[in-house]
Amino acid sequence: MSDNQNPYLQNLRQLNNRFESTAEQISDFNRRQADGEHPDPSEFMDLLSKQSVTRTAMSAQFGLMQKPLKTVLNETR
Repeated sequence: MSDNQNPYLQNLRQLNNRFESTAEQISDFNRRQADGEHPDPSEFMDLLSKQSVTRTAMSAQFGLMQKPLKTVLNETR
């Protein structure tokens, strides 16, 4: 089964892209702050929240991918 047809891998890839995008936004926020700007602190908290939710979703999606494998391994014993 190729990566393009596997819904688990598609979802993980999409979540990973979202996580990386949020990480870039956090880096941009930090850069602006280091340059002497005064960005809105609520923006930073929102980005941290998005990153946390995305990380949780990635863990859940990965857990769904592991479950069938664990079932197969347990049934073959």
